[in-house]
Amino acid sequence: MNNSSLEKLKKDSLTFPDRARRIIVHDNKTLTLANDLLLSIKSLMREIANAFNPIITKAHEAHKEAVAQKKRYEEPLIEAERTIKLHVASYLEDQAEIQRKADEKAKKIEEERQKKETEALDRAKKYQDQGMEEEADAIIEDIPLPAQVPEPPPPKPAGLSLKQIVDTEKINRFVATTKGQAQIPGIRIYPVWKWEITNRSLIPKSYYKSSMATKAPKEE
Repeated sequence: MNNSSLEKLKKDSLTFPDRARRIIVHDNKTLTLANDLLLSIKSLMREIANAFNPIITKAHEAHKEAVAQKKRYEEPLIEAERTIKLHVASYLEDQAEIQRKADEKAKKIEEERQKKETEALDRAKKYQDQGMEEEADAIIEDIPLPAQVPEPPPPKPAGLSLKQIVDTEKINRFVATTKGQAQIPGIRIYPVWKWEITNRSLIPKSYYKSSMATKAPKEE
């Protein structure tokens, strides 16, 4: 169908809304007029379908062919991507297992260190109570401090953030017993044996007592 024929179809179809609004069915005559208009609409719709369906079919076939061609180009890349992802997943699993074993080892070492720290503080306190400051100082100097090992942030549920709570009682006891002679990473100890947090990220995990989940701030 040429452009002039398509233009005629367009002009004819634009007349029908107004013609439909002008029909008020109130008797058999107007009912016949309404029915005739419906038949004319259906006839014009068939003409429009005959004009455009071949175009739509041709475009659809062209689309299918383009999709098939695209798929043939993409398939080698998809296969390569899948292979690389398998290699990456395998490596990450191996690294996760190595990290797990390292964490277990570090945990055991830290537990043993904390045990020795507690025992040393208890012994030093007893000497201090007896006025044996030199003996207490010698014990304090040998107290092993935790190693500063950066740890990756733990996974957290969406919408929540984890706030670690510092064990202030443990720090107070450590500071009081050692009289500020032994320093804790991330904490400044004042000469009057008081302390303040200067860098929360540097404080060893043994000086935390729990974690508290809080609502994470909404992103702007």
